[in-house]
Amino acid sequence: MNVKLFTAATLQEAMLQAKNELGRDAVILHTRRFRKGGFLGFFSTEMAEVMAAVEVKQTKAVEKPQPDLTSLQLEMARMRKTLDQVAAKIPDDENQTSPALAYLLQNDIDLQIAKNLLQGLPEDQLDIEKDPEYFRRLLLKKVSGHLQKVDGITIPKSGCKTVALIGPTGVGKTTTIAKLAASFALKEGYKVALITADTYRIAAVEQLKTYGDILGIPVDIVYDPDELKAALFRHQDKNLVLIDTAGRSPRNKVQLEELRTILNVDPYIEIHLVLSVTTKYRDALEIINRFSACSPQKLLFTKLDEAANMGTILNLLYRFPTTLSYITMGQNVPDDIELANPNKLANLILRGSYARSG
Repeated sequence: MNVKLFTAATLQEAMLQAKNELGRDAVILHTRRFRKGGFLGFFSTEMAEVMAAVEVKQTKAVEKPQPDLTSLQLEMARMRKTLDQVAAKIPDDENQTSPALAYLLQNDIDLQIAKNLLQGLPEDQLDIEKDPEYFRRLLLKKVSGHLQKVDGITIPKSGCKTVALIGPTGVGKTTTIAKLAASFALKEGYKVALITADTYRIAAVEQLKTYGDILGIPVDIVYDPDELKAALFRHQDKNLVLIDTAGRSPRNKVQLEELRTILNVDPYIEIHLVLSVTTKYRDALEIINRFSACSPQKLLFTKLDEAANMGTILNLLYRFPTTLSYITMGQNVPDDIELANPNKLANLILRGSYARSG
């Protein structure tokens, strides 16, 4: 008997490899899913492994069947039947996708994550047509369970809190900084200062200075780590210092290293990675992987008002169970930002509406 291991991104792909190499008579002896790579449990990739076997045909004639050979043939027939049953449960195209699974997929939820959400639910509870509202309530509970780690900016009773926003270009970091500054300064009465390290875009500097003038908040411009260190020292009397950074390409290692270097001037800077919900899931995965070099502690999502589907939020927080901070849904300062609410966000991911608090 020829036994081989096949590894692929999905169980279907591994089974297809086994079939192509060992033929239609191959049987599956064992399957498992595991995670590969990553760092401290994060940024790993889910893989599937299949152990398959095929009977090696004898070149010489056998006068009569041997008892052990007959037993082996029966066992292989039994395993082949089991394989057929397993394969029948794995949707390999849209025509074979169950209505429950299709409901999640149409909301841009990743296939494997969608399967995991449905796993363990009784068949009668997966009948959407029978009771769609009951089914949706089940999913809301499942989805919100992966959005529970929420924590915004907490101002200490003494000392200064420093927060930096990082992320790729075009996600709305500068506008989000202005919203946070206005919220903490005007609504909550804290002493706030703004620092911009986004010297690549003159418009970004001018935009932040305009917001600072309107809010009566000082704005400092820094070009290197030493200037940032000096600016933080000047504003140590503030309750909150917000740092705006230049958008960086996740594939530009030099820019990411510059960003990491400037943020390393103070190990107590709280770093929020800003992502637009309009970003494709695969691109967002790369952004998180690349920006992990800067050790962000929290994720902040923008442009909820511009995205047709919000499944990317669940996909990312399922893959990277980190802390979620704020969400933004418009350009108005300071109104269009709030601390994420797990239940409301789950409702939005499942094509509901996100009603703002208050």
